[in-house]
Amino acid sequence: MLISDEIQKITAENSVIMDVTPGEYASMKYPRLIPLMRFSVRQFLCHFGNLALMDTNALGGRMLLSTAVFTPDTGMDLPVLLIDGMKMKNKCLMYVEYYDCTKGGARLPSAETQKDEFSYLADYPEKDAWYIKRRMPCSLIKGGENASEEKLREMAVSCVRRYLDAAENSGTHPENFGGLRTFQEQMWTLGNPSVGTMTKVLGKDGAERFFKAVIMPCERVR
Repeated sequence: MLISDEIQKITAENSVIMDVTPGEYASMKYPRLIPLMRFSVRQFLCHFGNLALMDTNALGGRMLLSTAVFTPDTGMDLPVLLIDGMKMKNKCLMYVEYYDCTKGGARLPSAETQKDEFSYLADYPEKDAWYIKRRMPCSLIKGGENASEEKLREMAVSCVRRYLDAAENSGTHPENFGGLRTFQEQMWTLGNPSVGTMTKVLGKDGAERFFKAVIMPCERVR
């Protein structure tokens, strides 16, 4: 379920965005000789911070995955927003995850009722992981066998629009950088599926540089 183009378009409609994609990461594959996975990466600077987009085409197109990471590395009172859309055979999933790393509490009032709003979409059961306990209550983990790709896409788009709307009125505090740095380090050291995959592709040191510079940077260089 490749939704990155739509997310980029919506973001560009709401913010001046600057493409800063490092050439070395724009197109990757693994393994190199007979690739089973191909990756397309884009990175943008936006008014709220960093937007990283990565599309994965695996097993000759039999599995498609889009990842979008909104990181408020400008110090805004916003959560980190991580979106994953996946399609494989008859299975469609959409993860919309919010992580509050701010000092005084992230403001996202438009998302307070979305659990009820999207309750008609089936929740997807997950295996236990450390980051599940870190998510904000408004996070949405939806989908499964024969789930509606269209409805899951609509949910993700709504969440992106709400995040961008919240960014219009968000305050900025330098105290927020500490929490963001801590979360970045936790995501890298405690792990998540994306970190595991990119370590295979780039090696441990290369994957760490990629994650901390492109996917989830902590503080924009001014």
